[in-house]
Amino acid sequence: MTLNARIVAILRGITPQESVDQVACLLEHGIATVEITTNSPDWATSLARVHEAFGHAVQCGAGTVLTPAHVATCAQAGGQFILTPNLDARVVKAAQDYGLRVCAGVFTATEIFTACELGVDVLKVFPAGALPFNYPQIIKGPLSGEVHFSAVGGVEVENVADFLRHYDSVGVGSALYRPGQRVAATAEQCRKLLNAADFSRR
Repeated sequence: MTLNARIVAILRGITPQESVDQVACLLEHGIATVEITTNSPDWATSLARVHEAFGHAVQCGAGTVLTPAHVATCAQAGGQFILTPNLDARVVKAAQDYGLRVCAGVFTATEIFTACELGVDVLKVFPAGALPFNYPQIIKGPLSGEVHFSAVGGVEVENVADFLRHYDSVGVGSALYRPGQRVAATAEQCRKLLNAADFSRR
């Protein structure tokens, strides 16, 4: 998997009017996995517009998914996955019923084992910034089977390489996009983040 493919852009606060241009900018920099959070203005319309504009070229889903109703709206808008800040069996099952991939928020060992039992696709360690970078390696020992960890919460330009050394992927929010940000600023943030993340050159 390429470095760019291991980065999920979290577009919190984005509006439908800017969604396509912002995602086009991300795609130009090789970032093709995008999360539009449910606490963004008219988030379902943004999700639908991105899906219509880019099809399978962009993997787009809903973040901050808290209820089965959020799951249903995501599926109806063309979303391909959900991300949750917490572990809620009702939400996980609803997403699985719709055929959506599930990235569920976990923090403790109990939550991690429960998520695995529920068949969650990706374990979203949140807030990852509150834990040591090598947390996945510490917790993987007693886990059976292949487990994918994603770091979300506290991922910045300054530490993205450290997270990517230990996690399968990272979710990046304000280090890439802030509400109302111009596309040129997003392009600059993409360059900074990808340059910092490329630890293979160090």
